[in-house]
Amino acid sequence: MSETQNAGSLNSYHVQVGIAEYTVSGYSEQEAVTKARKKLNEEMPHMSKIISGIMDKHFRVDRLG
Repeated sequence: MSETQNAGSLNSYHVQVGIAEYTVSGYSEQEAVTKARKKLNEEMPHMSKIISGIMDKHFRVDRLG
């Protein structure tokens, strides 16, 4: 994940961790990771402790467009 992208405009991101993939919008890659983590927790609430322990560097984030 790089912080070289413009954090001032809303972007779409493809976020992948393991086999889980999400498309989210956000102002930064960090916000994209946070939103993807939230979606993971919504889909698998019983895994919330494990999901919260996944380090951000394990999320692959690609800006779309």
